[in-house]
Amino acid sequence: MMIIFIALISLVLAVLAVRGILLYRRFLELNEFVEGLAKGGEGLGRRYYLKGKRGFSKVLYNLSVLAANLQEQNRENEACKNRLSVLLKHIPDGIALIDSRGRIRSLNPALENLLYLRSHAISGKGLAESVNVTGLGELLSRARVSNTESKETLAFNSKFLEVTATPFADVETSQYAGQVVLFRDVTADRRIDEIRKDFVANVSHELKTPVTAIKGYVDTLLEGAMDDREDLSRFLNVINFQVGRMEQIIKDLIELSKIEFGAMTIEKKNVVLSDMVGKVIALYEEKAKAKGIFLRPDISEDCPSVQADPGVFTHILSNLLDNAVKYTDSGGVVVRAREGENYSCVLVVQDTGIGVPKKFVPRLGERFFRVDPSRSRELGGTGLGLAIVKHLVMAMGWKMHIDSDPGKGTSVRIYIN
Repeated sequence: MMIIFIALISLVLAVLAVRGILLYRRFLELNEFVEGLAKGGEGLGRRYYLKGKRGFSKVLYNLSVLAANLQEQNRENEACKNRLSVLLKHIPDGIALIDSRGRIRSLNPALENLLYLRSHAISGKGLAESVNVTGLGELLSRARVSNTESKETLAFNSKFLEVTATPFADVETSQYAGQVVLFRDVTADRRIDEIRKDFVANVSHELKTPVTAIKGYVDTLLEGAMDDREDLSRFLNVINFQVGRMEQIIKDLIELSKIEFGAMTIEKKNVVLSDMVGKVIALYEEKAKAKGIFLRPDISEDCPSVQADPGVFTHILSNLLDNAVKYTDSGGVVVRAREGENYSCVLVVQDTGIGVPKKFVPRLGERFFRVDPSRSRELGGTGLGLAIVKHLVMAMGWKMHIDSDPGKGTSVRIYIN
């Protein structure tokens, strides 16, 4: 009996020992699996499948499901991170992420280029202190205190930046956690707005001058001056001249609008340069002769013809010759054509006229811009001729460059490709 009892005890102990060994092995597997989960990465890819309905098998199975869910969530997070990275990398506006203390946490490449920054050099530093944008610190402070979006246009060197600071809160505590700061370069918009304002002011001024003159002469006539035949004739001639000025301004404005809006059709064909230049010069020979100045062509044999719209080419050359003759009192005007290094031909209209100070040369071609407005009006200029030429040259796919020296003359080069 004792032997049977001992044998039974031994068997129980043996079973317990085997189960203990198996339990220890399962514990080691569980520990190894949990350590893998804690490390993440490849550890999340390990799987244990259900071998039983209870104990460690069930725990390992549930952990496997958890690992699969975490791995899928990591994939989604990584994909989202990549999409956000691509978006921030290619978005044209500058973006900065700052924390609750105003320190830089992230910059996109557009902001680095816009503000001449290097993210590795200023990461963790204050944004307002790291960039020389006047008023940025006040803008960020205002957005933080009010906890609402704040927007303002600030100056940076020669640029104008529209800066928008948007606060955000911590997801768990709902406390202020930082700001997303958007920088948009609006320099071009400012420039366009200034041009628009200048254009409206100039048009108003240019039309007001002849209208005022016409009204003055008409009032004088109505008050009795029309009874004097000599005054009547003189006043009507002045009125006619002023009406002609207004008509020319309106005509030039309409033409300029057509060019800018692409309403003008360009049809290029082979044009014999000497013939075209000769025809246009013939239109101004009498005017040049009356002023006692010469007007001659100088067309090289290395560019006998060009691809151009005859009507547009005539218009360009006519406007240039009209200006050259108008502002040249001695010497003369030469129309040269030579083969260019990277162009089929370079056309040059060079005069020995009054010239333009260097500081004004970049503005030549702006609407209504004139170095000497009083003389220009006296000569019948509207200030739109070179603007029309500039846009016609661009419409032809060519380039234009102007050089000028006061008292020596002006040279306008058209690079024809």
